[in-house]
Amino acid sequence: MKKFLFIFLILYLFNQSYARTLNEILESGYLIIGIRNIPSEIIYQPDVNEKKGFCYELAEAFADYINVDLKIKTVEFFEDYWTKNNNSKTPDIYNEVDIVTDIITVTEERKRVVNMVPFIENAELFFSRINEKIDSYNNFKGKRIITAETFNYYDTVINTLKINNIDFVINKIKFDENDNLIYIDKLKTPSKDEVEILVFPKGIKFDRYLFYFLLMSNKADISIGDSFTFFSKIYKTLSLKNNLKPLFIANNIGYLAFCTSYNTPKLNETLKRFIELFKKSKKFDILFKKYSGFEYNEYLKLLKVN
Repeated sequence: MKKFLFIFLILYLFNQSYARTLNEILESGYLIIGIRNIPSEIIYQPDVNEKKGFCYELAEAFADYINVDLKIKTVEFFEDYWTKNNNSKTPDIYNEVDIVTDIITVTEERKRVVNMVPFIENAELFFSRINEKIDSYNNFKGKRIITAETFNYYDTVINTLKINNIDFVINKIKFDENDNLIYIDKLKTPSKDEVEILVFPKGIKFDRYLFYFLLMSNKADISIGDSFTFFSKIYKTLSLKNNLKPLFIANNIGYLAFCTSYNTPKLNETLKRFIELFKKSKKFDILFKKYSGFEYNEYLKLLKVN
């Protein structure tokens, strides 16, 4: 019996998350961040020296704040931030990184799993081609909405359609070897009054900005994303500004956040304090304008945040 309990204890401990404490980070002299290496000015693009990414530079500023170097663990898929063993209290990623520094929408479900430190106001925003005549959600009927299963936006699309009593069908999609968009499984043909939701399933990697170009090339009619990325991209890219437009904010104004383990309270409090101080400084305004092309207060006005 004792042998069984000993083995059980070892297996239990093996499956726990051992995120490093703030003291361990300071003693080591480096901070480890988890971040996706994707073609995104907002997240991380290491090959672009002058603009490595908003999230990356914000993490770098935090590393400077606690006087340590920055180390990077590249994360391939968004769902990797949430993968965990059955007995783990927190996702496996926190065995390898101290902070996840990505654009992650704060939700009650995610807050039950990880500590979330907001860094920018945000809303989920529907957008379309500039020539689409869409004045209300009722105009979504007969349209194609494209998103990804791993995004929180996927649930938002479904909930929005249900609330507005709009019928829909869901078709999973991917790219073939020639980069053509194709259906997975059996095609569900929508009626003229139904919305067709085109969704990339879990496990398929794609460029975050892909949805903009799929709309512009008429592969879909509507998409949804975070307002911070959308306005930052569209205000700086003439081809997008001339072809795409925002439609409706899908829900209440929320936040994008960095994530940490609940097992590191001192680190969590220090990161929260840093974000609060940094957002009041001129450095934040400079960083925001560098990646968005306009002032932070202008962004708040777009969201109608007082």
